[in-house]
Amino acid sequence: MIVEDDLMARRSIEKLCEKIDGLNIKWICEDANSALDVLKVESPDLIFLDIGMPGMSGFDFLKNANQSNLKQFIVTSGKEQNALGAWEYKASGFLKKPIDKFKFKEAVEVAVENHNLNYQYQHHSNSVYIKENGKYIRISYDDILYFENEGDYIKVFMNNGSHLFHGTLRNIATKLTDARFLKVHRTYIVNLDKIVDIEENTLVIGRKVIPISRANKPILMNRLNIL
Repeated sequence: MIVEDDLMARRSIEKLCEKIDGLNIKWICEDANSALDVLKVESPDLIFLDIGMPGMSGFDFLKNANQSNLKQFIVTSGKEQNALGAWEYKASGFLKKPIDKFKFKEAVEVAVENHNLNYQYQHHSNSVYIKENGKYIRISYDDILYFENEGDYIKVFMNNGSHLFHGTLRNIATKLTDARFLKVHRTYIVNLDKIVDIEENTLVIGRKVIPISRANKPILMNRLNIL
């Protein structure tokens, strides 16, 4: 995704992207507010983020972004002093305008490497981190009972309590690759190991009765070890 208010700068980044195999532009946003709307429901692998935009700056965008959908981003700016802020926000790279094509390629390579490392970690880990009240909390897969959608937030219920964090079930479903987790309804993802019983179009975890959608019922039954 490219987030840039200047037309010439946008076209410059587009041309640089076209020269790198596997780098495909899916979203182009002329302001930070439009980019925030995208990030509410989508999770771009890489964002090229301008800082000096009218209205909401790039740094304001990072403050307000859905963190669960924010992966790798490269900051672009005409001001060298914005580099410090980029590193404080843990950017994959900083590119000063006009952008040098060699530095552009190097920054993309770093972002790709970071993305691959994160992917490998997430797919070999037995835990996940959620952001609640400004801090990251580690929760074990074994402790998770189910996730429930609550508007713009997700509530995860565990053996010893619950946590509320900003996100979408769609994004969680793509990141929870462990086979024990399954989306059984538009508002629920459950830990299959925690199911007590299933009857018709509902299942029980603990004392919670959870609905099963008609479309997800066959998927659920195929995932169970039924004698």
